[in-house]
Amino acid sequence: MQKQFSGWYASMSFQQDAELTEKRFAAIESHVEGVTTSGLSLLARLAFRLNPQMGSPEVAALRQKLAGNATQPGDDELTMLSASALAVALGSNDDAIAALTATVVTCMSCGGLRHLEQPMDLVGMAGNVLRRLSETARRRPSLEQTKFSSPTVDKNDEVLAQALQTGDMSKVAQAIATLTNKALSSMARRQREFEGAIQKYVNIQDEELDILWWLEGNHSFDLALDFPEVASEHLALAMAKELGGLTKVLPGPPALSSLLSRTGLMAEPPQSLPDAIQRMPREWLDKSVEGLVTDRISPALTPILFALQRRHEVHGEDQWIAAWCTTTGLSRAAQLAPLQLAVAAYREFTLARLG
Repeated sequence: MQKQFSGWYASMSFQQDAELTEKRFAAIESHVEGVTTSGLSLLARLAFRLNPQMGSPEVAALRQKLAGNATQPGDDELTMLSASALAVALGSNDDAIAALTATVVTCMSCGGLRHLEQPMDLVGMAGNVLRRLSETARRRPSLEQTKFSSPTVDKNDEVLAQALQTGDMSKVAQAIATLTNKALSSMARRQREFEGAIQKYVNIQDEELDILWWLEGNHSFDLALDFPEVASEHLALAMAKELGGLTKVLPGPPALSSLLSRTGLMAEPPQSLPDAIQRMPREWLDKSVEGLVTDRISPALTPILFALQRRHEVHGEDQWIAAWCTTTGLSRAAQLAPLQLAVAAYREFTLARLG
C-alpha cells in the first residue's frame, strides 16, 4: 500500500520528498488503527470534499495527526491524505475496520450520486471489500483454534534470571508470578478471541435464517402487506429498512442485490430521493424515524435517513426538500433506479444500527 500511496501523492503534484512521504504514510497507518465511525466519517467528508469546516477543532486535530512529525498539510493535501487513510483502512487486516470503512464510503457516495475526485477509486475499492467480506465473514471459524496448549513460563526472562542470581527468593517468586500471569492472560485472550469468532458466526447463522424466512414469507412487516401488494413507489425504502433490520453483522449478506430484487424491485422506474421519501406512508415514516439513533444520522454520511428525519419534523409535508438539497449537496432531480436506492438505503440503515 505504501508504494500505491507514493503514486497517489505524486499524481497530486505535491512536494516529492521520500522522507516526507514516508512520514505521511506512517501517520496514516497509525491513525487508522482503531479508528471509529466518527473518525471515518470525518475522513470521508474530507475525501469527498463535502464542505467540511477546515478550521474546526476536529479537522485541526486530524491535520496534526496526519502531518507525521512534519509540516502540516494544506487543505488539498489533507483531503488526499484523508482519502488515502480510507484506502488503508479498506485494506486493514482487521475485518471489522475494513467492513465499517467500506460501509461508510458506500454511504457517503449515496448510490453514486456523489462523485469522488481523488487519485484512487475509493467507491470501487469499498464495493470489492463489501463483496469479499460478505463471503469470507460467513465461513465457520477454524476449530484448530480450540486445541489446548499448555501455558509456558519463559525461563530465560531477564528479570527472573537476575532474581535467581541474587538469590532473593521473594524477587524470584514475584518474577515467577508475573510470568505466570502473562501466560494465563495469553490463554484468556485466546479464549476470548475464539468465543468472539463463534458468537459472530452464530449471529450470522441467525441472520441468514431470519432473511430466508422473510423472503419465503413474502410479507412486509412494516406495511403489513405481501410483497406483490406493496405499492411500487414504496418497495425500495420499505424493503431496505426491513432487510437492514434483519442484518446482525456488517457488511451484511452476500448477493445483496439479488436478495432485494426478489421482493419485486427490478421492474420499477427510477425516482429521485426526495420523491421516494415523500411518497412513503406517514405511518411508516413515523415508525422508521422513531427507531433511529439520532446522533448517528448526518446529512453527509446518511442523507437518506437524514431526509426521513427532516420530513418527520415537518409532519410529512414537503417543506424539507429545499433545505435538504442544500445541506446534503444532492440534486433534487437526480434519480436512482429502485435497486440502487434500496442498496443505498440498506447501507445507511445497517450503518446506523451496527456502525
